Amino acid sequence: MRQLYFYLISVALLMCSPGWAGEIAKPLPADVRVVIDISGSMKKTDPQNLRKPAVDLIVRLLPDNSKAGIWTFGQSVNMLVPHRVVDQAWRTEGSQKANTINSIAMFTNIGGALEKAAEDYATPATDYRRNIILLTDGVVDISKEAVENLNERKRVLTELLPRLKASDYRIHTIALSGDSDQELMKKLSIATDGISEVADTADELMSTFLRIFDQAVPAERVPLDENGFLVDSSIQEFTALIFRRAEVPATIIVAPDGKEFSGTDPKSNVNWYRTDKYDLITVQHPQAGQWKVKTDMAPGSRVTVVSNLQLTVQPMKSNIKSSQALDLAYSFQENGKTIVNKDFLNLLTGEVLISGGKSPEVKSTPLTMGAPDDGIFHQQLQGLNGQGEYDVKILIDGKTFKREFIHHLNISDSSFKLEKTLDESSGKKVYNYKLTADVEVVDVGATAVKAIIKNSKANNLERDLNTIANERWEFSFTPVQTAHYEISLNVTGKQIDGSPLTESIKADSFDFPDEASVLAAEHPASEVASSSAESSAGGSIAHEPEPEAEVKPEEESNLWLYVGIGIGNLLVIILGYFVYRLIAGGKNKDADDEIEKTLKTDVSSLQKPASTPPEKTVIDVSDEADMGTIPMSNNGEADVKLPDDLMADNLFPLDNMEEPGDKDKS
Repeated sequence: MRQLYFYLISVALLMCSPGWAGEIAKPLPADVRVVIDISGSMKKTDPQNLRKPAVDLIVRLLPDNSKAGIWTFGQSVNMLVPHRVVDQAWRTEGSQKANTINSIAMFTNIGGALEKAAEDYATPATDYRRNIILLTDGVVDISKEAVENLNERKRVLTELLPRLKASDYRIHTIALSGDSDQELMKKLSIATDGISEVADTADELMSTFLRIFDQAVPAERVPLDENGFLVDSSIQEFTALIFRRAEVPATIIVAPDGKEFSGTDPKSNVNWYRTDKYDLITVQHPQAGQWKVKTDMAPGSRVTVVSNLQLTVQPMKSNIKSSQALDLAYSFQENGKTIVNKDFLNLLTGEVLISGGKSPEVKSTPLTMGAPDDGIFHQQLQGLNGQGEYDVKILIDGKTFKREFIHHLNISDSSFKLEKTLDESSGKKVYNYKLTADVEVVDVGATAVKAIIKNSKANNLERDLNTIANERWEFSFTPVQTAHYEISLNVTGKQIDGSPLTESIKADSFDFPDEASVLAAEHPASEVASSSAESSAGGSIAHEPEPEAEVKPEEESNLWLYVGIGIGNLLVIILGYFVYRLIAGGKNKDADDEIEKTLKTDVSSLQKPASTPPEKTVIDVSDEADMGTIPMSNNGEADVKLPDDLMADNLFPLDNMEEPGDKDKS
């Protein structure tokens, strides 16, 4: 009664509120196409045919007014359950047909199965969010000829995948067994922002299917723990999926008034479906209060709700790179309108729990809950490092009600492979780097790579790298200045499917020539001694500023010598030019024009002979001078005029590089 009282107060506050805000991008109803491999190899990888109960559970969990269809495939593709709007009749048919799944087909026509499930790709999907769930234990296999299979795999990636991506399908894949083409599965999923899972054994199929189902059909939940779950008066229906441990024979749920249920009870609006692994319990118009579950629950148990008071979470990305932030936006809605009443919003507290990857640790991040004017909360989730699968759980406590939302996230590896070596055979330290693209993902011809070299002395370089063999970029760097170096690669371009590609790759971090030398250079012993002396004197000694160092006569003479040589060279060039004009003045004017044209030609626009392939980019600053004596700005250009033998072209012999902007000049 007390909870009902507080809830009514909350509703009263909302009704007194001056207005409602616009909605965030709420997920569209789900359109789920399930595609199941029934090739003969499944007899080995799924000997107990656990695909049947897994598909049956998905069928029973699909909500009304979603869309769904089921296909099976081997060499040919068959529609098992028609693709249409889900209702009880569809679920009944789907449950019956799921029981007919077998392992009798020849070949594994993955491309044909995807095409059949997405025959309506040309029709825009404005009312539903399209998802394909693909389960297979094999590779693309349409023929006994290996060449035909390789060509078909290439067609799936370069023709079919871009088409499905453009039609806004999300492809979720389940690779069953280590013999499946897991690379293909990952590429299909990552390109369409779907989830890619590997079920090492058939026993994992149920939980794997359920994880993907959560992503394809996001549902609002209430938190479930050993104490049960809280039902508030806004909840019109709840569905409890309770997985039992093997030794537990049955499940009992207890209503707030103490009444126990262990099976269907029409008078109390309780519908119960039991298997040897789980109980699926739906209760309409449930009592408000704390419900209890009397069983030893296994992982995967959850309670989803249908409520007038909804936690609405804007769809999030399913695939990100390591260290990339995840954008979170959410609001509460009452009867479909966003709540903006600050008295209500200020009651909310929340946190995000992130688990998964290689660490057993669960990371907790508090949510920033200051009431926004439009009722929409925004936050960036940081610190998502390391490849792997993660669960992002959002928990909101409204004092009289609780809500939970689950999002599954894959932090994927790069589309590039970086290799680095150190060569000291020449007496210098030469750092070599090779970046190779996954040509089945990256459109190398439309992708550019820039090397960025920074050191602790603020002498920084940026260079565009040549593409080699339409698959990789290579460069070497020979440092000379004692400093700490950070080397990174900026990649911009396109993927094979046409989507933009942007990636920053940390290539290296090192001290040159070694850590001790860098520390000594950055913290000279004289500074340390001076600091110690000041400290021991208690700061009582006032130091007079040291006079500026005088320029030695020898240094002055050297400087004027360089200036004189430079002026002399310039006079020789000018004199030579006039002599040439005097001798050649009467010759053919066409030759003169040709020389003028040549002088104006941008060298970077000239094509190398077809027989000369692009070479590795070389960055060697060690031949002529110590980099430490050259004041450099952040863009790598000299801040002062230097003698010819110290000019940048001599310091940086980059014959194989394009300067930034060269392409624009040509």
